[in-house]
Amino acid sequence: MILKRISWLLPALYIFLSASANGMNFQAAVSKAAELRLYENPKWLSLLHIKNDSPQIKDSDFILSAGRFSPKNELDETLSLFFDDYSDAKCRFPARYFFLNYYIKFDTVGHKNQAECEELQKYKNYVPFDDINLIYASEVVSSASSMMGHSFLNAKGKNLNQTSVSHSISFFTELDSFNPAALIYDGLVSGMDGFFIVRPFEKDLNHYSKVEGRNVWSYTLDINDFDRTLIKLHIWELKNIEIEYLFQSYNCATLTLYILSLANPNLINEDILFVSPLDVVKAAEKYGMIKNIGVELSDDWALKMLEQEIQPELGGKIESLVFEDQEFSFEKLEPKSKRIAVEYLSYLIKNKVIKSNLTAKRLSKLSDIVDFNIDKSLDFDLSQFKNPINTKQDSILTSSLVFDSENTAIDLSFLPASHYLYGDNRQYFSESELVIGEFTVRLTEKSNHLKVQSLTFYSFRTLTPSSKIVPKYSGSFYMGYRQILDRKLNENGFFDLSGGMGKSTKVHKDILLFSNLEVGLAVNTSDGFFYAKPSVGAIINVIADGKIVVEYQLSAGQYDTKHITQALSTKYAWFGIKNWTFHLAHKIYKSSLAKKNEFQLAVSMHF
Repeated sequence: MILKRISWLLPALYIFLSASANGMNFQAAVSKAAELRLYENPKWLSLLHIKNDSPQIKDSDFILSAGRFSPKNELDETLSLFFDDYSDAKCRFPARYFFLNYYIKFDTVGHKNQAECEELQKYKNYVPFDDINLIYASEVVSSASSMMGHSFLNAKGKNLNQTSVSHSISFFTELDSFNPAALIYDGLVSGMDGFFIVRPFEKDLNHYSKVEGRNVWSYTLDINDFDRTLIKLHIWELKNIEIEYLFQSYNCATLTLYILSLANPNLINEDILFVSPLDVVKAAEKYGMIKNIGVELSDDWALKMLEQEIQPELGGKIESLVFEDQEFSFEKLEPKSKRIAVEYLSYLIKNKVIKSNLTAKRLSKLSDIVDFNIDKSLDFDLSQFKNPINTKQDSILTSSLVFDSENTAIDLSFLPASHYLYGDNRQYFSESELVIGEFTVRLTEKSNHLKVQSLTFYSFRTLTPSSKIVPKYSGSFYMGYRQILDRKLNENGFFDLSGGMGKSTKVHKDILLFSNLEVGLAVNTSDGFFYAKPSVGAIINVIADGKIVVEYQLSAGQYDTKHITQALSTKYAWFGIKNWTFHLAHKIYKSSLAKKNEFQLAVSMHF
C-alpha cells in the first residue's frame, strides 16, 4: 500500500516541482486570474475597448475569442497564447502581458531569458513616454475632416541615446470622396478604414498650426509610471489592427478616450452617446488628469485676437508704422498697452501677405523695433482669451414652445453633435454653427399629431470676421430635410441642398455684422425648384452671459420665379448656467399673400 501511494505521489511531486522551478503553469495561471476576477478589472476591459459588453475593435487578430467573446474567455485565450507561443504572444500583446504578469506572475525563468521581438524593442527604446500630453487641434467647421477638431496623444522624453524626442499617436481616417451622401453613409453606417500611426509630433504641429491655421492645445497628463507603461505597450498592440472608423461611435476621440481610460477607468463613463475631441479634453479635466496647459496659437488667430484687444487708435498707429513707415514711440505707453502694441506689431510682420509686401530691409527694421521694446517679464498670454475646456457640452436636447395668432406648438429637437449660432461661442475661433444629425419634431395644438420639422444630416455656418489686415470669407452649407414656406406661408417638407458665401466684419469687439448669399435646390415627391437667399444680420454679445442674433433674409425662386418671402428674426439667448441655454425668439414672415408673427420660448440642455 505504501509503495502504491509513493508511485502515485512521485509523478505529482515531479509536476509540482517542475512548475515551481519554471514558474506558474497554464491552469494555475487561469485559476489565479479567475480568483482575482481580473476579467472584471477596469484596465482589462479598457485593453479590450469594451462598450456595452462588446469589443469596439472586431479584428480577430486583436480579439482572440471572436465568436464566443466575453472578457473572461478573452483573458483565458490570452493566457493560453502566452503559454503556447510565448515569444510571439509577448510581441503581439505586450500590454496584456504587462497587466496579467503584474497580478499573477505567470512568467517563467526560461521565458525571461528570451529576447523580445526586434521591432518592439526598437519601439521601447526610441519612443519614450516620460510625459504624455493630450493634444487638441481646434475645429474648422467648414472642413468635413476637421469640423469638430482633432484629439490625439503626444508622448515625449529621452530615447535610448538620451536625445529628447516627441511623437504623435493618432487615429484618423482618409476622406477620399467628394460625394456628401457617400461620405455620410460610409462615416455613419458602413464604416471607413481607420489608421493608427506614430510619427514625429513636430510634423503634426506644423501642419495644424502653420498650414491649416488651427490652434493646438497641449494638456500634460498626470499619469503614474505603471499606467504610462501600460499605455505605451497598448499602443503597440494597436499598430497593425484593422479598426473601423465611424463618426458617431468610434472616431479619433473615442479611441483616445479608451487609451486614456487605462490610466483612469472613469473616463469610460463619458462614452454615453457621441465622443467628440473636446469631450476627451473635458473628461480629462473632470477627473483631475490635467496638470499643465500649453497652446501653440496660429498666427492668424493671434492677430485677430489682438485686433479685438488693442485700442482702435493705437492699432491704427501701429498699422501706419508698418504700412506707411510713420514714426511711432512706444515709450509713453502704459506697460499693458505697450505689450499689446508690441505683440500686435510682431504678429503683423509675421502675416504671410504683409510679410511678402515688405522689403527685407524694412522687415528687419520692424523686427528690431519689436526686439527692443518687448518686455517679456510682463505676463501676457493670448491663450487666456479662449479655452476649449470652457465650452458647453456638444450634445443638445431642446424643448420649445412656439405660437402665433392661429396655432400653438411644441418642438422637440435633438442635436447629437456640436453647436448653434445663437449658443455660447465665446471660446471658438469665430461665431459659427455646426449641426450634425439634428432631428426636430413638432406637436401642434390643432392637428394633435407629430410632424417632422427638420432632419439635418450636415450643416455649418461660419462667420469669420474679415479686415484689411486679415481678409476672410464667411460660408454656409446645408444638407437635409426641412419645412419651406409657400406664398401663403404654409409649410411643405423638402429635401434641401444649399451653400453660400459672404462677409463678416467686427465693428466692435462685441458686435459682428454679416452678410451672406445662399443658393440651393429643394425637392420633394411633387415639386422641385432652385432658390436664392440673400441675408444680412448682426450678432451682439451683451452683458451677463447673453447674446442677440438679428437676421433679415429674402427667399427668391421658391415654388416659382416670382415668389419672394421676407423673414426677420430676432433671438436672445442666455447661457449663464453651465450646460443650459435659454432663448426667446420673434420671427416675422411676409409674402405677397400673407404675413405671420411667430414667438418662441425654448430651453436647451447640453450633455
